[in-house]
Amino acid sequence: MSFLRWMLPAFVLFEFVANDILIRPFDRSVRLSSSTDFDVKERVRAATDIVDVIGHDLELRPQGRHFVARCPFHNDSRPSMTINQERQSWKCWVCDIGGDVFSFIMQREGVDFPTALRSLAERAGIEIPEFNRGPKTQPGSPDDKATLMKAVDLVCRSYFDELASGKSDDAKMARDYLASRGIDDSNRELFKIGFAPDSWDFAINVLKRNKFSEAVAQAAGVAIGRDGKSGCYDRFRGRLMFPIDNPQGQAISLGGRIIPAIANRIAEAKGDGSNGGAKYINGPETMLFRKSNELYGLHLARDAMRAADEVLVMEGYTDVVATRMAGIDHSVAVLGTALTASHIRVLKRFVNRVVLVLDGDEAGKRRAEEVLELFVTADADLRILTLPDGLDPADFLAQQSAANLLDMAGKAPDAMDHKLNRLTEGVDVTRDTHRVTTAIETMLGVLTKTPAKSDKTELKIDQLLVRMSQTFGLPVERLQRRLETVREESAERERKQARYRKANTNSGPPKSAPSGAPAPQRPAARPPAAAAPMDDFDPFAEAAMEDAAAFGIDEGFDDYGSSAPSDFGASNHQRPNAQPGPQRPNQHRPAPQRPHEPEQGTPITGVDRELFETLIESPEVAAMAVESIDPSWLYSNTAKMLLSAYQDLDLQGRDLDVDSVLVLLENDFLKNQIITLQERIEQRAGHVLDEPHLRYTAILTRFREREFDAEKSRQIAKLQSASLPEDEELAMLEQLFAAERIRQTPR
Repeated sequence: MSFLRWMLPAFVLFEFVANDILIRPFDRSVRLSSSTDFDVKERVRAATDIVDVIGHDLELRPQGRHFVARCPFHNDSRPSMTINQERQSWKCWVCDIGGDVFSFIMQREGVDFPTALRSLAERAGIEIPEFNRGPKTQPGSPDDKATLMKAVDLVCRSYFDELASGKSDDAKMARDYLASRGIDDSNRELFKIGFAPDSWDFAINVLKRNKFSEAVAQAAGVAIGRDGKSGCYDRFRGRLMFPIDNPQGQAISLGGRIIPAIANRIAEAKGDGSNGGAKYINGPETMLFRKSNELYGLHLARDAMRAADEVLVMEGYTDVVATRMAGIDHSVAVLGTALTASHIRVLKRFVNRVVLVLDGDEAGKRRAEEVLELFVTADADLRILTLPDGLDPADFLAQQSAANLLDMAGKAPDAMDHKLNRLTEGVDVTRDTHRVTTAIETMLGVLTKTPAKSDKTELKIDQLLVRMSQTFGLPVERLQRRLETVREESAERERKQARYRKANTNSGPPKSAPSGAPAPQRPAARPPAAAAPMDDFDPFAEAAMEDAAAFGIDEGFDDYGSSAPSDFGASNHQRPNAQPGPQRPNQHRPAPQRPHEPEQGTPITGVDRELFETLIESPEVAAMAVESIDPSWLYSNTAKMLLSAYQDLDLQGRDLDVDSVLVLLENDFLKNQIITLQERIEQRAGHVLDEPHLRYTAILTRFREREFDAEKSRQIAKLQSASLPEDEELAMLEQLFAAERIRQTPR
């Protein structure tokens, strides 16, 4: 097809556009709302006042028609966050973030959209049936999350009251122990610390008096069933109790710390030489609580974490209390488990730098060795601080100052340097060949455990190889070749193990022998000699599965728009109860590919920005745009996703106003783009501009001219690079000139 023939449809389109007749629809298939129904989101938004929500956490001050507050997402010396009650939006220009009430909760609490929606729905008293996929649970049953939340909260408050009243001798001993640890009443109340009496049924009776069953007590993790018998007994007895809250500050489990005086008494009464049990006991895994996802004290630390862009991760509740009492507010603790990829994912919502603070004992040093693999795979600046002299953070702070701890955290090596330092401690890297070789193989072995290759991971590995090269005095290329060899050897071991497992599975049980005959003997199979020892438990595979459950994903949500800006709240499948909007003849169109966008996304600029400002000002123009704008004309993926959101609303028969767009969108970055455009429109109010439909026509012309210029450049490049016969070159040049003359002809 000649260039002129290709260009003629474009010229025809220009003629029609000039007369406001838009004839070029963009085909795509019908897609309905996301799994969190549009109408439910709209009900929650309508029932919520953003001023009440933000004012609950921040001090608001009227300023003109709006409110202002100190932004909690940066060190704000003066109020730089604006809250627009009329539009139900907020914006901080310093951070360049903003949005509606949903995005404020997402930013403030570090949660995804479904969690923010649920939180606001509960606040407004609106039930969201989509959260309960599968068989509907009955209130009061052990399968009902709301029931378990109420049960845990009730037990936590009962333990708190028991310690606060101090009526019993044991409660007084618990208070004395807290005082010996330097924990005052204000911090006892802040962390809601309580006391579990040395009783087999204190918590159970508290729940029974409030109409909760024993099954609920067990499902909530506060009671244990009796082996082979009916009934249950309290899980926690004679311990200080620390409620474990989710990021929203709701109690979801408990942890108990031993009280030495009470533990000694219990041990003497038993007369079996026991020491009163483990130092710390966490609640079990429940529907509410997953150890690999939760962090103690996160809801209290999140603002300080953002301000410092750093978090100190401790190993115990009292370490977090001690650091906060010393003035270090950005500390949290793991809960009876090692730091996991899921923890890193949670923390990355607030900070870039994670400092793992480990006790200086041998166990702490061993745990430091185990996080290198996490460092390689996690997109975080993971540092390791091992305290000196076998101290834990609370003991360290009792002997030294908070400034010393922060100084050590600031100088803490990353996990790679920490591992290298440990492997080469006391080693002469120029002479001790065996230990150096062992150290190199150890490091390369860790690097082979990285997940599927990505550019970011490979760049990180390349940088780590450079550091190894500097440490061991070997060429990077030599280390790279050895890494590839180790990877191949590891892959071969995995293939052999897979064949071995398949052979064992396919062999099945031996056929039944005749009655009374001895069973046939089969030689025991064993893996090939080169294979590594078999181990069915892969902690990183386990972590990956647990990651999927983070932030309620296990509740059945399609994770639209809550974890990656490429998702904007529209589904590729139709719910059985979804009601499509009125259909138009051109609505059955092939669906465009959803573009991948970096985590932060690309702001809308230039003609794309002019387009969406026009759509926001005029829903009537938006109705024309969804039928006429080709996503390929748009410069950024962000703009393409916003256009797709408008098209989804149109296919559902929704209004194409800005409020509907904000309800549909579930990604806070995209919401911020809409709010930023609204602010630009408001700031130029009063300035004389063309009517929206005239500006829209001009924008369409610019899109087509940009497409014309791009095609012309391609054709010129083809002329310059191709060896065409002279007559073909002349014909192509004539077509280019003719097309340019047509474009420049006055209309």
